[in-house]
Amino acid sequence: MVPAATGCAGNAMGTAGDAEAATTTSAVVVVERSVGATEGSRAEASARFVRIAAGASVDDALRAIGAAPELPARGVCASVTSLAGAFARGEPAPVVELVDVGAVSLEAGGLETRLLPRRLPDVTDVVSGVVYARAAEPALLPAATRYVVHVAGGQDLGAFDVTASAPGDASAVRIAGEESQGNLVASGPTVHLAWAADTSDDLVYVDVRPSGVRCVFGNTGHGAISTLYFDEAGALVVHRLHREPLHAAGIDSGEVRFDFARSVPYTRR
Repeated sequence: MVPAATGCAGNAMGTAGDAEAATTTSAVVVVERSVGATEGSRAEASARFVRIAAGASVDDALRAIGAAPELPARGVCASVTSLAGAFARGEPAPVVELVDVGAVSLEAGGLETRLLPRRLPDVTDVVSGVVYARAAEPALLPAATRYVVHVAGGQDLGAFDVTASAPGDASAVRIAGEESQGNLVASGPTVHLAWAADTSDDLVYVDVRPSGVRCVFGNTGHGAISTLYFDEAGALVVHRLHREPLHAAGIDSGEVRFDFARSVPYTRR
């Protein structure tokens, strides 16, 4: 990531008597696309600029607004329901302010996609502010491409641009037993996956439907899923997940996250 332009300080410290009002600002930009016969083709980009009290958990804040991926450890399969339960905690979620940063857009492959701001009502006294999102054709959010995130800036955060590189498409993950028509015949005790590994910290993860099991693999170039998780028929949704840190003035922590997926229908024999 390339740090860029200026903005106000992310830690609003205030006076000594106002130390309790100190805050931190985090940013998460997410680009998602999915193609396949079973899930259809869709793409969406979103951006959230999260302000919380200093000392509060950023992870908890991101989970409160649905911006944190729920993944088991590498090499592990777990039910999506159990993952959601594991991340639920007894203490209350932190109060989250979604900061208005002016216009936000993504530029990729010579095309610009402007995200649409939407103000959230503070009905729960936990989350309020502005979230940016836009559904788009998958071609507007391409794989293996350099992206530029443009932020115009607002009253509390200055303008900046950051760059990130999208990973390859999920179609590059090969599934043993997949036929030329895109259907998978799952026979035997496991289904094997293979892809070109590199030195990045990217992940490949797979959702097995309808059983609701999620399996995560490190960037080793191979993985295997037990067919015990498979029903007689269903779909595998294969994801490539790439994350880069977002560095900009006024942002204490942040990331640009790409999640590219494809769905493959299967039958088990």
